[in-house]
Amino acid sequence: MIRKAAVAGMFYPSDRETLEELVSSFICGSGRQADGLITGIVSPHAGYVYSGAVAGAAFASAPDDVRNVIIVAPTHRYPVMGASVYNGEGYETPLGTAPVQKDITSRLLGAGLSFQPEAHRGEHSAEVQIPFIQVRWPDSSIVVILQGSVSADYSRQLAEIISNSARGFDNTLIIASSDLSHLHSLDIAGKKDGKIIEAFVSGNPRNMEAALQQGGEACGRGPILTLMNYATRMKQCRFGEIMWETSARASGDSSSVVGYFAGYCGREAGK
Repeated sequence: MIRKAAVAGMFYPSDRETLEELVSSFICGSGRQADGLITGIVSPHAGYVYSGAVAGAAFASAPDDVRNVIIVAPTHRYPVMGASVYNGEGYETPLGTAPVQKDITSRLLGAGLSFQPEAHRGEHSAEVQIPFIQVRWPDSSIVVILQGSVSADYSRQLAEIISNSARGFDNTLIIASSDLSHLHSLDIAGKKDGKIIEAFVSGNPRNMEAALQQGGEACGRGPILTLMNYATRMKQCRFGEIMWETSARASGDSSSVVGYFAGYCGREAGK
C-alpha cells in the first residue's frame, strides 16, 4: 500500500523537475551548513511559497548522513486518539516514493500505537516534509506518526515510545512538523511566536508547556513537546533557533499572518 500525494499542485508543485529545483533552492539558498550533531528539527508545513524557505533552512542544518527520518506531525482533518503510525510501504510525491522504515514502524505498533488509515489520506502536515527528505537524503527511509493527543503527558509517553523504538538505529533524525501563531497582526505574531521560540531554545519541555498556556501558539504543539521530551530522554541538551518568518514575506499582508519556525536539538560536541 502506497500513500498517494494529496496536496501536490496545491502546497507544492506537482511537476517533478519544478519541485526538485524548488526544494533544492530552498535548501541551498538558506546559507546554512550541515551540523552532524543535530538529531531533531522543527519544520513548518504550510504551502512552500509561504514556509519553504524556513523548512529549507531546517533541512540544510541537519546532518548529511541521515538514513532514517521519523516525522511527528499534527492532524488537521481527521480526529486521532493517541497517535497513528503509517503502516504502508511508502509515501508518494512527484519525486517518487519515500519507503517506510518497517523495523521502527513495527516496534512503534508493537508498543501500542495504531495505524488509522483515514488520518493519513488527506493530511498535509507530514506530506510536505517528504520532498525535502527526498532531495536531502534520497536513500533514506521514513516513519510517519500523526499525533492526535497533544497533552504534555501524552507527549512524554510518545517520546518514550519513539526513543525505545529507534534504539539501535544510527543516523536517525526526528522532525516535529509545526507552524506557529495563526491570523494575528505581525506585531502580535512576533510576540506570541517569541514565547514559543524562547521556550524551545531553553530545552525544557516544562517551559514550552508554560509558553503555550501563556498565549504562545503552535498547531504542532504535541509534536514539538514530543521532540523536546525525546531530546531530554536522549540527553541531547543543545537547542537552538535556525530561522523565523511569517506569511507576510510572501503575501505582503502584515495584518493577518502565520508564523513559521525552524529549530534544532542535538548533542553537545564530544558527547
